[in-house]
Amino acid sequence: MRIDQLRIRNFKRFEERTLDLHPRFTLLVGDNGAGKTTVLDALAVAAGIWLVKPPDTMLANSGRNILRNEIRLGVRHAGDRSRFEECKPVSVTAAGEIAGNELEWRRQIRLHGSRTTNVEAAEALRLIKNHFARDHTGEKLISPVIAYYGAGRAWLPSRSRDPTTLRAHRSARRWEAFYDCFQERIRVGDLRIWFQREAIASANRGGRWRPGYRVVTGAIVRCIPEADGLWYDGDRQEIVLSIAGQAQPFSNLSAGQRMMAALVADVATKAVMQNSHLVSEAGEDDPEDPAVLQQTPGLVLVDEIDVHLHPKWQRRVVRDLKETFPRIQFVCTSHSPFIIQSLEAGELRTLDPGGPALLEYANRSIEDIAEEIQKVDVPQQSLHATEFAEATKRYFSLLRSRADDTDDELQAAEVAYREAAKRYSGSPGVSAILELEALARRKTGR
Repeated sequence: MRIDQLRIRNFKRFEERTLDLHPRFTLLVGDNGAGKTTVLDALAVAAGIWLVKPPDTMLANSGRNILRNEIRLGVRHAGDRSRFEECKPVSVTAAGEIAGNELEWRRQIRLHGSRTTNVEAAEALRLIKNHFARDHTGEKLISPVIAYYGAGRAWLPSRSRDPTTLRAHRSARRWEAFYDCFQERIRVGDLRIWFQREAIASANRGGRWRPGYRVVTGAIVRCIPEADGLWYDGDRQEIVLSIAGQAQPFSNLSAGQRMMAALVADVATKAVMQNSHLVSEAGEDDPEDPAVLQQTPGLVLVDEIDVHLHPKWQRRVVRDLKETFPRIQFVCTSHSPFIIQSLEAGELRTLDPGGPALLEYANRSIEDIAEEIQKVDVPQQSLHATEFAEATKRYFSLLRSRADDTDDELQAAEVAYREAAKRYSGSPGVSAILELEALARRKTGR
């Protein structure tokens, strides 16, 4: 599963938009309201083609169609009134790879329609149906991981599930990795159940962990700075993570640690469930470079990848994800200059109007990125320092150029300067210079 190009029409805020994606990692940047999350939603619709005809009844409500509130609204003015009208047709067109085949597919709501139609995605549906059918015959196929994680991914409420799907002793079903995969959340409770199930399996195997467990724990430890161990505490019924030799239950970790551990665990467990036949090939002794993570493809969407992460983590998170899941295509959004700085060539896309869509800012300074990409004026200074400097410069300029101390503009500039100096702890030296300048004006009669 890979999407190389996305074309959307009348989808949310976009009338028309085409976006080329990097095959491994794409970071979407732009001001608030530029449409970053809209692009992720459209990509979820495109990837939702996998679950139009799901292979398991448990996935009946896990698909992703174009929603009614995603139809772009146009404004029509009539007299003193304005009203919003739906703009149709609405379409999401993707070009990329499905089940090893390069193709293009389109999902849309037609001009007079109200539901998503897949008529122009017939070939994609045929390939997916054939993929599922071949799997049922016992053929060892590699299936993709598909997931969408929203900005509030660890805290969003989850829909209830059939209790039988949560029993720790129950055998996992392969397609369980697709369950609820577009709902923008991480099911932390399901992760706990997964680890509990693995702990029970270990007990049944005389204390030997299954390879899949070691794959998942290895991925988490690799992506958490200073992490050196992870296990399931049966007494607390909770995951425990050791960082720099200090063990802490999952509930005691910081928000950033929990968020990162949960995201990596969710992707890794999905890979293990989808492609368990690759786990045994990794070997039970040393899954440092496990085949299941090296070979599992997919599409993972992450809104605000930097959320809750310290800048030191932000500088490494992209590299860690790409190295841990080398065949998964990540499309993420961020407002962090540290994330932008960590990118490789071809991985950055801006949605701000008036500029090129593809930018190269890898290894540039934080100041350059903040000023040129994120349009922050004078990023080297705080907003307070900038305002104080502007007030000082204006007052000094008017002191030198105006002849009359009663000049309204000069008096207003003096008031603004004194307010800024009081509010922002202005420099005593600067204040002294300005006082001397004002005194000199009065003595010379200027």
